[in-house]
Amino acid sequence: MSLNLNRVSAAEGSGPSSSALRDSPILRGAYVHRRGENSEDERLVAGFWRASGLMVEALEDPSERFSRLPDFRLYRAGKPWAYCEVKTVWRHSWTIRILHEDGPAEEHVERSDAPVSERLSGDLVTALRQLRAGNPDHALFNLVVLVNRDEEASLPCLTRLFSRHPTRAQRGLKARRAAKLAAEVEDFRSHVDLCIWATGQADGRLGVEGYFLFNPELRNQVKEIAGLEPEKLVILKPAA
Repeated sequence: MSLNLNRVSAAEGSGPSSSALRDSPILRGAYVHRRGENSEDERLVAGFWRASGLMVEALEDPSERFSRLPDFRLYRAGKPWAYCEVKTVWRHSWTIRILHEDGPAEEHVERSDAPVSERLSGDLVTALRQLRAGNPDHALFNLVVLVNRDEEASLPCLTRLFSRHPTRAQRGLKARRAAKLAAEVEDFRSHVDLCIWATGQADGRLGVEGYFLFNPELRNQVKEIAGLEPEKLVILKPAA
């Protein structure tokens, strides 16, 4: 989503819609791609890339009110290099408004009660959808930056999520749901080249806690990016 289109609060960005998507048990709504969108964190990430000498182009699809494209196209040495989607990790909430014929409208805020693994996987799924919209042939690298603002989420949580592997679906809703989540995360690992876990710092900068390098072709180029020190690389088994 482009920088000038996503001035939406967490409550507004996660609300339900009458048009439901059918390809995920977690994600619903015509504007589900707005999940995890935060313009301030996008600016932090844009500054992070610029500090490493990359040119950052904010993307926008003028035919859509809320673009489904990834946030940025990045240029290295003047040439298109990668697409980047930024997701703010937070506890999603939304405002419910009930109209009464004989009185004032009633409003209250509801928060997601999904476990942190499901909330994180939802951010991964929507990020991958947006990258596919902008980079359908994977002609450029696919990058995802997760900016954590959820006290329950952490780098170890994401590491455990990435370490799961799909298994044959078993009986029971919970088992089938877990199998589908594992398959969706595996799909993310297969199509995203680099995933960065970061937090906003008091000085207004982006602090990288760790990163996952799913494409070895990027190994040498990552060394040139400030904040992606080798000791912050999280090693995982290759995706299937």
